[in-house]
Amino acid sequence: MRMLEKLYLRLSFGKVADLDYDVLDQVCKLLNKIKDQCKYTPLDWRDEDYWPSDKEGFSTVSQFFAVGNAINFRYWWIDGRGIHRYCEGIKGKSRERGAYYMWKALRLCQKSGMVSILDAKKLSKISLNEIKQIFRDDEGCDVMPALKERQRNWRDLGHKLLEYWDGQFYNLVKEASSSLLDFVRYSRQFRAFDDPLCKMVMVNAIMHQGRGIVKFDDPIFPGIDYQLLKQQMRLGIVVPKEKLAKKLILRGMLTLDEARELRNAGLCSFLHIMEKTSILGDIIDNIWWTNKRKCLDVQPLCEECLFSEVCKKKTEYGIPLEVTRYY
Repeated sequence: MRMLEKLYLRLSFGKVADLDYDVLDQVCKLLNKIKDQCKYTPLDWRDEDYWPSDKEGFSTVSQFFAVGNAINFRYWWIDGRGIHRYCEGIKGKSRERGAYYMWKALRLCQKSGMVSILDAKKLSKISLNEIKQIFRDDEGCDVMPALKERQRNWRDLGHKLLEYWDGQFYNLVKEASSSLLDFVRYSRQFRAFDDPLCKMVMVNAIMHQGRGIVKFDDPIFPGIDYQLLKQQMRLGIVVPKEKLAKKLILRGMLTLDEARELRNAGLCSFLHIMEKTSILGDIIDNIWWTNKRKCLDVQPLCEECLFSEVCKKKTEYGIPLEVTRYY
């Protein structure tokens, strides 16, 4: 893929994980069979419960997307008893989970004016207590993990928006124009968007393009997060080798090298799907991201899953656990 060459990304794998190209080709055949019937189109990210409305303007929507995607990672933690927990709770009188909990909390904060999260100057100095206030659930419980990491990302985002972009992420979008490469290069100056595999940059690009704020000249590739990677392993596309497989089944913490190789393999498989199906990367991302509501960690709804007929149903794999701000 041309963008990978421009970014000098090398997706090496094979030491701890491989791809099963037979399963991968079955998935491609399935998608080719149903793509005309389903007429997939990108999500437009229009839901006023989670994101600003069109009448609030491109600048506000772009700033909101950037602020949210700067902290759009790691919604799990291990509690004091060694039990895996996931971010969820009642927020705004509805039960939310993971990224939707985060977006709902930010939207309620924006509408109430509790903290001026879209003001880069405020963001550059935001306190940990203010962040806790934003993300507490309706019952006053703290359900969002890694708040110090999120604070660092927000403060860095605020400082650099003020220094380079007159406080507005939309100025970066306009400067990049339609160039996805420039959008990635400019975005990588921020701590939040310096992932070598561009996970959060791509998610931010997907949301900006889906909303109609920009139309990029190169295909966006999927943001390789742990929910998408979990599904790739359960499908049987990404195949961890024996030692790593045991660690994944036992919910062990991955090393940096193990996690990177899994992500490399997962992203490589998505690029293969893009090539064999001609389905755009943002749509592929949307398909797998929405399918996570079927491919649940504990009791996956296999009979409702889009990929059920070709899936290996390796449901012993949960999300790959790594202490990172990249997925």
